[in-house]
Amino acid sequence: MSKIEEAMSAFAGALDRMERAASGQSVRSEARSELETQIAALKEDRAKLAEELDIARSNVRRLEGLNALASTELGSALKDIDELLAQ
Repeated sequence: MSKIEEAMSAFAGALDRMERAASGQSVRSEARSELETQIAALKEDRAKLAEELDIARSNVRRLEGLNALASTELGSALKDIDELLAQ
């Protein structure tokens, strides 16, 4: 094998390695891009869920307040009924 053929063979091998490395880099870049997209979607979902949780907690507090008010009113009404029945 001549020196030119050896050099061409070495050059072809180097090109093959470079193409494989570039292909691997491309795959990693695509995977990274997909992960970044998924992370952004998860952050958006988390923000929506946090907002829904805040709304639900607010509703719970409102309902607890209404429950306490209804309980007080029922207690008062029962007391009035007991007083009327005692007469």
